[in-house]
Amino acid sequence: MQGSALLLFVVFALVLAGMYISIRRAWFPPGVTATVGVVVSMIVMVLISLAQNNLPIQAVIVGILLGGIFSGVTLAAAWYFHSQELRAHYAENESYPQDESAG
Repeated sequence: MQGSALLLFVVFALVLAGMYISIRRAWFPPGVTATVGVVVSMIVMVLISLAQNNLPIQAVIVGILLGGIFSGVTLAAAWYFHSQELRAHYAENESYPQDESAG
């Protein structure tokens, strides 16, 4: 892997990590995070492929497929753990109404 491709790969990893943390911590609306994260990861993956001297059409196909797949997996994991965290939080704070007939 060439130097520029390696640098872009680090950027790709940071984009995925940022997307994961943003979903988990609810820094931005999930739709905005997902859209921006997926598009940026696809663009960076295209640039990685171009930096490895691939043909432009190959770079676009690889970028869209791999960028989309890695982003989708990252979003699925982040959303799963975020949902579990919310479910646990609401289960803890849920108060059950007292039965009025018992007394």
